[in-house]
Amino acid sequence: MSTHNDVPVMIVGAGPTGVLLAIELARRGVGVRVLDKQPGPSPEMRAIGIHARTLEVFHQLGMVDEFLDLGHRVNGVSFHTPARRPLRARFVLADSAYRFMLTLSQAETQRILEQKLASLGVTIERSVEVTAIERDAAGTALALRRDGEPRLRTVTADWLVGCDGARSIVRRNLGVPFEGDDYSQDWLMAEVSIESPLRNDHFHVFAYTPAVLAAFPLPANRWRVFVPQVPSRAVAEREPPTLEEIERLVAERGPAGMRISDPTLLAAFRCYRRHTKVVRSGRVLVAGDAAHIHSPAGGQGMNTGLHDSFNLGWKLAMVAQGQSCPDLLDSYQAERVPIAEGVLALTHGLVRTFTMTSPRKRWLRDRLLPAAMAIPAAERGYINRLAQVSHNYKDGPLSSRNLRLRPAQIASGKRLPDIDGLELDGEPVRPLDLLCSTGHTLLVMTGRGAGSATARHAVARLARWDGIVRTIMVDGGDERCAPGDVSDPDLRAHRRYGALGGRLLLVRPDGYLARQAPLSRPDVLEDYLEQLTRRHPHRVIGKLDPRQREDEARLESAMPTRR
Repeated sequence: MSTHNDVPVMIVGAGPTGVLLAIELARRGVGVRVLDKQPGPSPEMRAIGIHARTLEVFHQLGMVDEFLDLGHRVNGVSFHTPARRPLRARFVLADSAYRFMLTLSQAETQRILEQKLASLGVTIERSVEVTAIERDAAGTALALRRDGEPRLRTVTADWLVGCDGARSIVRRNLGVPFEGDDYSQDWLMAEVSIESPLRNDHFHVFAYTPAVLAAFPLPANRWRVFVPQVPSRAVAEREPPTLEEIERLVAERGPAGMRISDPTLLAAFRCYRRHTKVVRSGRVLVAGDAAHIHSPAGGQGMNTGLHDSFNLGWKLAMVAQGQSCPDLLDSYQAERVPIAEGVLALTHGLVRTFTMTSPRKRWLRDRLLPAAMAIPAAERGYINRLAQVSHNYKDGPLSSRNLRLRPAQIASGKRLPDIDGLELDGEPVRPLDLLCSTGHTLLVMTGRGAGSATARHAVARLARWDGIVRTIMVDGGDERCAPGDVSDPDLRAHRRYGALGGRLLLVRPDGYLARQAPLSRPDVLEDYLEQLTRRHPHRVIGKLDPRQREDEARLESAMPTRR
């Protein structure tokens, strides 16, 4: 294989995961091609739930408004059991500016993403099938077959990413296990109109019988109905259901008087629970359903795949452009595999909780769950997990575990919380608005009476990272705000981030905190940036030998104590 390849990055699979990854690469100037063997998006794309964390991602990409204009806002989830009134969990408790779940057809999500990609000059190549993959230290070679062409073509790429679903040819090429189970049951789904007094600002799970019924409100007074756990011993997935079959199951499992009509989608699919612990081998990576699949419970699948891409995109761009060593990509596996395992545990737990066959266990569930969810911390924890805003990388290799923090301060690897109260040139602005660049963002929190001289010195020390880091001054309430600086007049952000005494917050391109330090310690951030931008194999950030750990501990000895 030639050391000069046809394209820096080849993405196989043009679903939301693949398209978002292509967007992340293209907006950073990385050459990318996207291949898909289908002639167009599938009309039976199942994902409809867009959670708070994904809306934050779309906000950073500057396209959240179109999703909000088209989608339907869901404020909570209602679990219906025979025991008592519905058990409700409220999305308003999510630690996000987007305190709701948005429902929107995956076809619309796909369309918006594809339009964004096209605006960046990238066109999806459809009806192109990858039939074989060869790889070596210099890159990958793909044998391609296009519809209507009898002969194969060979294309080479520096990097290959498989976003090609559960039957991924890219993952099979890696030869890694896709561990897990087949639920051995078919799930039926229908998009219909519903005559019922159901709240359309909640999605509903009816657990009146061992087999549940789930109903999700959609825009234009439509509903997506899932009828999971239909027993099936067939090896292959069954045919789509008829309206009469869905009507019968709704009558058996739903509330009295619930009527459905006017179906625009009737489909069946087999539900699996599988994942791989190896998402990178050399110059080949996998993301989304190619790396993990699970039940639709909780609406986690598409969101998790999009976050894979948001994590991988900036790292792969830095490596492809020679700004960082390929070792940086090891952090993709170290950070995203535990997240996928947590999502699989959540979805499997929901399936087991609401498909209990034992009457005794269902009786206990119907009484214990309301008691547990009556505890505000438990409800908030569940919602933040469902909304994926609680996901973090604080135990990952890019995070520092030596910093000693005060209770209000944010650990390295945690998502930077969004908050209101900031102003830019007299207009309201949110932290998410400040994180829209393609590089790291340095928020210089001047603090309450901290004095701007120390802040200016820190900015001067870090000026050599221009191009990698965008610097934004966030002036405290008693500081005079210079033109172009962000003002925090009520010190809300300073309090939320534990920065009343002044603080440097270095935020990764995907919105997670890379490092923080007092205004007088820009060297803590420099250490991270120096390791990040080394162009030759080096230790993974955070994986320190004892001597390096002692050096870093001394470097950070002046930091405030951890709670």
